[in-house]
Amino acid sequence: MQKIHLIGINHKTSKVSDRERFIVDDSNLVYLNDFLISKLDKKISGFFGLSTCNRTEIYFYGDRGIEDDVLKLTKEALNISDIPDKNFYIYGGTKALEHMCRVCCGIDSQVVGEQEIFGQFKNAYNSAKAFRIVGKELMLYVEKVFEITKKVRTETKIGINPLSVSGLSFKLVKEIFENPEDKEVLVIGGGDLAKSIIKNLFDKGLRSISAINRTIKEIKISEDFSIIPMPLNLVHREIINADIIICSASSLTPIIGKGAVENAFKNRGNKPMMIIDLAVPRNVEPEIEDLELVYLFSIDDIEKISQDNLEERLVEAGRGKEIIKYQALKSHKTINSKIEDDKFAFEILKLLKSIDDKRVFELSNDNDINLEFLTLVENTNNIQLSEKLRKKIELIDGQKLISIISNYK
Repeated sequence: MQKIHLIGINHKTSKVSDRERFIVDDSNLVYLNDFLISKLDKKISGFFGLSTCNRTEIYFYGDRGIEDDVLKLTKEALNISDIPDKNFYIYGGTKALEHMCRVCCGIDSQVVGEQEIFGQFKNAYNSAKAFRIVGKELMLYVEKVFEITKKVRTETKIGINPLSVSGLSFKLVKEIFENPEDKEVLVIGGGDLAKSIIKNLFDKGLRSISAINRTIKEIKISEDFSIIPMPLNLVHREIINADIIICSASSLTPIIGKGAVENAFKNRGNKPMMIIDLAVPRNVEPEIEDLELVYLFSIDDIEKISQDNLEERLVEAGRGKEIIKYQALKSHKTINSKIEDDKFAFEILKLLKSIDDKRVFELSNDNDINLEFLTLVENTNNIQLSEKLRKKIELIDGQKLISIISNYK
């Protein structure tokens, strides 16, 4: 029998130097799925992955006891076998569903209650759906995660005075620059987080904002304000005048190196430079931290400034966990029941296709349908009925069997 599983690594279990190596996104999602299937065959039947600045998790539907094999194969496929197993967490069944809900609600986030994770989770799921690798069983669980998440957000105040990574980035800026409105800002990246950062800075009164991105596509913040990013090859030129650099680009290698920053200071004098690297993998070489007049912060520094109304958010997070625990237990049973019903219906439809249509249409809709259908199957040539399926047909509610046959007719 198969069930839902997840394997993950996050800000609680590992440093950013490990997290930036375990990334699952559109560039390797299909490859990893195909690699697992090539090794495990039908033991796995649905898969998708989520990578954010704080975590990478893979979710899959497969045989019981398969988790260790999936972890080993994933580490092999992504060339991360040197990351210790103890840095990963593994959940299955109801515990996996509970964890997915806590992640999607922001309860498990580095910034408790942040709302950006819901969109990131949904985007990761939709990408995998577009590649047709999720599988119908896993889809049932994810759709239930969205339903429970909305319930938690509605019935608790987990999002009260909501904090976000972009909002906390501005708070960090204020700790370095008393009047950031006068500073030149360069945002590297063009995804949802970059847009959120630009909007937050604009709302706080900053106007000298420019952006760099691989895709030269307008970043529209409001009806009155938008930015057209410059190409990535201009990054070394643009950092010369930038007082504040905030990075959130998707890149496997650093975009800003120590040498580039050293060269920038030859042309900018003694003006301090602040760099906030929110990307995982990191966009900025960590050695830059050793340079004078450079204030370098990473995503792990965000947690240190996320204490505003934390006590209240933790209380609401506790309420959210109780809702999730109850809903996950109830939903897990319901989903399992539906999966089993769907499998049974599929088996019955296969049998019906082997029987003459005229004889199928002669089947009655009375209480003896189970025995009548079994007799029809047994009297049909070329049908080998397993003892397990025979028992299911004998014991299944007659109305369910009638419904399956009626749909076929």
